Amino acid sequence: MSLSGTMALLLFLFGGSEALKMELTDNNFRKSLEGKNAFVFFQAPWCGHCRKLQPEWDQMAKHFTDTPNVIIGQVDCTGSGQGFCGENNVQGYPTLKLWKDGRMQDYNGGRDYNSLKREVEKKLDPRPACSLESKEACKAEDLVILEESEKMSKAERAAKIKQVQQEIQDAKAQAVELEKKAKKLTESLDLIKAGGQTVEKVEQLLNDPDWRAHCEGRTCVVAFLPHIFDDSAAGRNDKIKVLDQVLKDTKKDGKSVGFLWSQGGDQFELEEALGLQFGFPAVIAVNFGKATPNRPFHSFRDRGRFGVHRGTFDKDAVSQFLTSLSRGGTPLAPWPANAKALKADPWDGKDGVPPAEEDL
Repeated sequence: MSLSGTMALLLFLFGGSEALKMELTDNNFRKSLEGKNAFVFFQAPWCGHCRKLQPEWDQMAKHFTDTPNVIIGQVDCTGSGQGFCGENNVQGYPTLKLWKDGRMQDYNGGRDYNSLKREVEKKLDPRPACSLESKEACKAEDLVILEESEKMSKAERAAKIKQVQQEIQDAKAQAVELEKKAKKLTESLDLIKAGGQTVEKVEQLLNDPDWRAHCEGRTCVVAFLPHIFDDSAAGRNDKIKVLDQVLKDTKKDGKSVGFLWSQGGDQFELEEALGLQFGFPAVIAVNFGKATPNRPFHSFRDRGRFGVHRGTFDKDAVSQFLTSLSRGGTPLAPWPANAKALKADPWDGKDGVPPAEEDL
């Protein structure tokens, strides 16, 4: 036989739904059903209800394709199976019948896959492919178990069955516990990962390297707040809260904007270079990098330029400042050459304590 012929034979034997059920005819049904149980589908090719049932039947046939003692059969009552259909009084299509212990009986149950499958399991005693009548279908390790059982007495087999059933029950209980453990470990893993994900917040400007890292690839808003001696801790916290509210709004809009604050006077030279002599609080927006000539600061894409907010300091005003920047409505200037943030002391969250006056 040629290679193509061999492949065709294999496809006929193992591929497609036709290989999963037996075509019963007037010539083969007696021999085919001898010593077997069967579920038989009597049909006609032109029958619409038969075509509707066919996918459910094919799915059920596939499930029992390796069951040695049960045949899932199909008969063409208008062709090769007319005599067989007549012998079983088939008068309409589709007709389903069960063959058990050499007798045919009507099936009037559901015609979906699950109903058909349940009927086979309930009425036809399907056995696995590996069985005493078909040892050739057994894997080596399965054949060892089968033949050990074959040698047992009825009492020994009953005891073994009880033992394995208990082992199955115990294994299922262990599986439930392992599933619970896996779920708990998954929750712990998520928390461990979350511990390494920094929550975006308004940070204090403490040095130039951290500033550049915080603002890398995006625009940053920096608010220069009054000195703690000129503003209480409560006043400073209120101003930081304004920045935090604007930050949250930018996140809702899908924008990535960094927010920092600095104590007025801590970065005197930088404040002078940026023209912030008008007083505090003062707000700037900067996007570090190479400047793009003759191009506005649309959508915070420009690099190496900054803009100054000269309005009031509240949530709406700072938000409008960012909107104006994105639309090119705020004047921009190149970032001053060599402008850097100096190292600053972190705020301890408390009111400032003025230095004690020295006695004269």
